[in-house]
Amino acid sequence: MTIYRSIISIALLLTLLTVILSAYIRLAEVGIGCEGWPQCYAQLDPGAEKKGITVLTESGQDMAYYRVRVAHRYIASTLGVFILIIFIVALRKGGENVTSVIIPAAILAITVFLSLLGYYTPTRSNPLITMGNLLGGMALLGLLWWLLQGEIQGGDVLHGSASLRPLAALALGLVALQIVLGGWSSANFASASCPGLVHCEAGTLRAEYVADAFNPLRSIALDERGQVVRSDSLAVLSMSHRLFALLTAGYLAWLVRRLKSVPSLTGTVVALSLFSIGQLAVGISTVWFHMPLALLTLHNCLAAGLLLGSISLLYRLAPPARSLPPG
Repeated sequence: MTIYRSIISIALLLTLLTVILSAYIRLAEVGIGCEGWPQCYAQLDPGAEKKGITVLTESGQDMAYYRVRVAHRYIASTLGVFILIIFIVALRKGGENVTSVIIPAAILAITVFLSLLGYYTPTRSNPLITMGNLLGGMALLGLLWWLLQGEIQGGDVLHGSASLRPLAALALGLVALQIVLGGWSSANFASASCPGLVHCEAGTLRAEYVADAFNPLRSIALDERGQVVRSDSLAVLSMSHRLFALLTAGYLAWLVRRLKSVPSLTGTVVALSLFSIGQLAVGISTVWFHMPLALLTLHNCLAAGLLLGSISLLYRLAPPARSLPPG
C-alpha cells in the first residue's frame, strides 16, 4: 500500500467517524427517542444556538454532550490536516487523469465549506444549515471513497459493462436522493409527524402540503417553550421518505439480482445487498420502537454504507477518466 493510499484511507475513516458523531449529536440534542415520544421531541434552546459559540470555548463547556462534541471537533480538525495533505500530494503528483486533481480540490473545498458552516452558524432551527452539514459530510465521504477506488483499482473497467453503467448510475442517484429526503425530514423534525409505520398525526396527506414540505426556504417555528411547532405538511415529508425508501430498496434488489451472475462484482453486490436489507430493517425498527437514538444513529451509518456501495459499483462499471491535456 502506498503512502498516498494510506493517507486517503485514514481520511476516509476520520470522515466516517465525523459523520457518525455529527449525526449522534444532532439527533441526541433535539430529544430523539425521548421518554414520552413524540410530545417530548424537538425541544430547542434558542439561547444555546448563539452565533460563534464553539465547544472548545469556556461557554461551550456547558453544551449538551460536551465530551462527544469535543471528540467530534478534534477528529474533524485532524481530518482537515489529512485532506490538506491529500490535496498537496495530488498537486505534486501531477494530473495522470482528470479525477486525480479535481476530486482532491473538491474535497478540500467541501472541507473548508463545512468548517465555515459549523463555526459561524451552529443552529438546529435552520433546515438549510442542517442539510448543508449532513450532505457536505456525505459528499466528502463519497469523494474520498471514489479517490481511494482509483488508487486501489486504477482504471480497470469490466469488459462489456457499458449496458450496466446507466443502471449503476441510477442506483447511486436513488440512494443519494433517499439520503437527501432523510436529511430534509430530519432537519425539519418530521419524524414525530408519523409515529406509526403507516399512520400520521395529520390524518390525511393532502396535496397542498407538498409545496410547504419541500420548500427549501421553509422556516421552523418554535412555541413559548422552545419546542418545534409541527405543521401538517411535515407528515407528507416523513411519509415520502419512507415510501421512497421502499422504491430504492426494490430497485436495488432487482439490480442485485441482475448483477449476481457477474463474478467480479460479487463482493460489491453482496455488500450492497446487506446494506440495503439492513437499512430497510433498521428503518422499520426505528419507527416501531419509537425512534431510539442508537437505532437512528445506525440508520445514518447504513445510509453511508449504501452510498459507498453504490459508488463502488459505479466505479467498477465506469470508463477510465480521460487524461489531462498537456501543458
